[in-house]
Amino acid sequence: MPLRPKILAVDDEPMNLVIIEELLGDEYDVTTLSDGQATLDTAKRLKPALVLLDIMMPVVNGYDLCRMLRAERTLKHLKVVLVSANAKIEERVRGYEAGADDYIVKPISPDEFRAKVRVFLRLKSVEEVDEFRSRLLTLLAHELRTPLTEIFAPAEMLSGQDSMSDADRRKLAGIIYSGATRLHRFIDRASFLASIRGGQVSMECVATDCVPLIHQAIMSAHDRLATRGCNVEIDGPSSLVTSVHPGHLFTVFESLLDNAIHFSRRGDCIQIRITADPMQSFVSFIDRGPGIDPDRLATLFDGLDVSDIKHHSSAPGLSLAIAHGLLSAMGGDLSVESSPGCGSEFRVTLPRVQEPLGAVR
Repeated sequence: MPLRPKILAVDDEPMNLVIIEELLGDEYDVTTLSDGQATLDTAKRLKPALVLLDIMMPVVNGYDLCRMLRAERTLKHLKVVLVSANAKIEERVRGYEAGADDYIVKPISPDEFRAKVRVFLRLKSVEEVDEFRSRLLTLLAHELRTPLTEIFAPAEMLSGQDSMSDADRRKLAGIIYSGATRLHRFIDRASFLASIRGGQVSMECVATDCVPLIHQAIMSAHDRLATRGCNVEIDGPSSLVTSVHPGHLFTVFESLLDNAIHFSRRGDCIQIRITADPMQSFVSFIDRGPGIDPDRLATLFDGLDVSDIKHHSSAPGLSLAIAHGLLSAMGGDLSVESSPGCGSEFRVTLPRVQEPLGAVR
């Protein structure tokens, strides 16, 4: 079942927030704030599709908040609507100049308000899909070069050489197979990411013990761990039940462990830390690798950034984007803390448990 679009409403008047919740709460996931200063941090954490901003607020007004939201690169597709009792044309113009997508005058007409919210959410979706397609094509152009070269060059040699030993033929055939496998894997990942972004992946969540999935991911990575000489330590409870899609969560754990192995030094210990809480639980994958450039952190889970192409073909680029997309669709989150030379910690925030769970899988 797809998640409801997230809306953040900011107003220092509690009654206005109550009205917005009544108008939109049945259809959308509405978060309300009465403190304008917390808007930017909350928006970066929640990643809402739409922000509704009151203009006249203490400390920081709606115009300034709008500018701050527009300056945040991770929120570039965010739709911002200013809501005010001031109907003056100059105030509307000021709002548009601050970066607002629309300006709604109080008192709100319920039907018009809902209609405008639907329009802006649809626009946001269309913009994101169009950009995703464009950037995916650009990424494909970059990513296909190496595996196609691995296929065409040895194929040309095979077709042009009449006298060649069986050993050389097998070697060239192996290079072709490696290139084709790499190409197939990349296309599979790109297609899966597109399906996640398009809401076309099943998200039927059930009560699941997450710890066995962690052990399964470690077993799956046995050969890669052995090749790197790395070991894994698990710290935390032996059981952690929440409501998730088991297959998708396994994919997340497998991707994060693979990423940790990829960037770990030979002989390193990878830590998996499990934190259980009655309302919110976490699983962290901690490596001692080279860390991540701070300039990459903001777009790390985008998966389509060709500015640092080495992070795609080997697995981490698209795999991290897929993991982030799957967790978001299940109601969880994926975040990272890292600095160059100090390793990285990828933290899985598991979906919040809101009611008693049934039989555990």
